[in-house]
Amino acid sequence: MASDENQPRPGGRDRIVWFTVRYRTLALAAVAAIALAVLGWVLFAPRTPPQPTPATRIETGARFTIIEGSVQVKRAGRLEWLDATKAMVLRQNDLVRTGPGGAAEIRFEDGSIFSVRPDSLITLAESSQNPLSREQRVALSIESGEANFQTPARGVPGSTTISTPTVRTTAERDTAGNIQVEQTGATGLRIFKGTGQVQTRTGQRVSLGSNEGVRVDSAGAAGAKVALPVVPQLNAPPDRSELLFPDLNQGLTMLTWTAVPGAEAYRVVVDFSPSFARPLYDRRGQRGTQMELRALEAGSYFWKVSALDAGGAEGGFSELWRFSIGRTAAAAATPPPLALETLEIKGNVLHVRGRTEPGSALTVNGERLDVQADGSFDEFLTFEGGATAILVRATSARGGVAEMRRRAVVVN
Repeated sequence: MASDENQPRPGGRDRIVWFTVRYRTLALAAVAAIALAVLGWVLFAPRTPPQPTPATRIETGARFTIIEGSVQVKRAGRLEWLDATKAMVLRQNDLVRTGPGGAAEIRFEDGSIFSVRPDSLITLAESSQNPLSREQRVALSIESGEANFQTPARGVPGSTTISTPTVRTTAERDTAGNIQVEQTGATGLRIFKGTGQVQTRTGQRVSLGSNEGVRVDSAGAAGAKVALPVVPQLNAPPDRSELLFPDLNQGLTMLTWTAVPGAEAYRVVVDFSPSFARPLYDRRGQRGTQMELRALEAGSYFWKVSALDAGGAEGGFSELWRFSIGRTAAAAATPPPLALETLEIKGNVLHVRGRTEPGSALTVNGERLDVQADGSFDEFLTFEGGATAILVRATSARGGVAEMRRRAVVVN
């Protein structure tokens, strides 16, 4: 029987192979154990829900602050038109329609205000805010009609964009203006205060400043930029004044305002409502700086004035003022002051100069004379008949009457 000494022993190359196999087996076992541990953790470990991605913009909407006459809303994705209410919150892609005599004021979260005029159709394109930067975006599309707009004060982060079929306007902060859109898409844009950047459908770019305007035709071509008359200042009757007349049928209310340099005429609008949706008077082309209103009924009235240049370009409206008409006893109407500085006749021409209360109506022997905004008058009028007896009468806006009878001085 052979001894153990004669058996082959691992050594050299055989020993290296034996240890290599054993090491690989241990390594594979370790990897398998780690894999099983990871799988168990994935399957059975408690899970933490993923953090939601913060919203980049949130919708803020808009509300009606004034609704007058026929105003309707069509919600995005709906077919029916609903009557507008102040409880409504307008959202993206909602449509607003005003009928004849209808008007609405829409206020956005950032303070932007749009006053929609009668017979208009608009779409609320966007009203949103970035929750981190507080930057707000407002966008409105006007398919047809007219709207006045006012952007928020400087310092409020964000942008205001107004689009029509032919033009896109970005209005800077603290900007006021007016936009009119015809059925063809032709657009007239006026900036009364602030600045606006205009881009037409054909790619033209126009920058507008205060009291500037531009017209874009139905093809999207912009005309020349035009300068607009400045805003008139109202004088009389003073805002929130009460005018009392013994006989309303004989009452004479005189509206006066300051002259605007370069103005050829004025537009005077009077209404029972501050929205001016159904004006009692809308006189475009009023000459001079005053207008008579006779026999007004008792009640409250609102009025405003704009200036027009020789080419018909219209500037912005003045602030709106209010006055009221009432009835009083005859003795309660205080006569206005009346002072005559000059009363002279040369040939057949009478020169009358003096001062009375602003807003008063003045006649000389029954003939009407103009009174300036400060109450002064200085007129020449033809005087026939050779007589020198003159009756000057001033009637205040409250109905008080002051008369002065004098003889005119004859000069050679």
